[in-house]
Amino acid sequence: MRFDTHLTAEDSPNIEHLLLGVFPTEFEAHLVESLRRRQAIAAEHGLWDQGALVGYNAYSPVSIEGKSTKRQILGVGPMAIHVDYQGAGHGLRFLEESLKDVEADALVLLGHTAFYEKVGFRPAADFGLTFSDNAEMNAAFMALECWKGALDGLSGRVIYDKMFYGE
Repeated sequence: MRFDTHLTAEDSPNIEHLLLGVFPTEFEAHLVESLRRRQAIAAEHGLWDQGALVGYNAYSPVSIEGKSTKRQILGVGPMAIHVDYQGAGHGLRFLEESLKDVEADALVLLGHTAFYEKVGFRPAADFGLTFSDNAEMNAAFMALECWKGALDGLSGRVIYDKMFYGE
């Protein structure tokens, strides 16, 4: 398998195909297409096996409501692993490689807590961060400081690109 940090416009059909095959709706595929079209992705990584895209991870800038900072905070996702590659550790290895390559001060995500805890993510509430007024969503909202203290003084609601909210 090959880890790729240089996805291009020509990779769009492969990304769309993977996202449509992994997620139950078209939301994530449309989200990534919009972010890519508007150049609102800070980094994106792919995992290829025998010419097929089997893993994808995107990072996009986020802000904290009412806070100004020079620190780069990125939202992780959507992240996808082809269904035929799930359960064998490929997703975890792909995420670990992706995290090593991304340049950020801190990362946030909404996802499966047990999976993301394996690479050091903690509940975002530990840093005073929220995603919404929905307690269930906040319970799945996680953060990772890329250096100790990266989120100090930055508590509040994290704001993603408008497309994450279906706008």
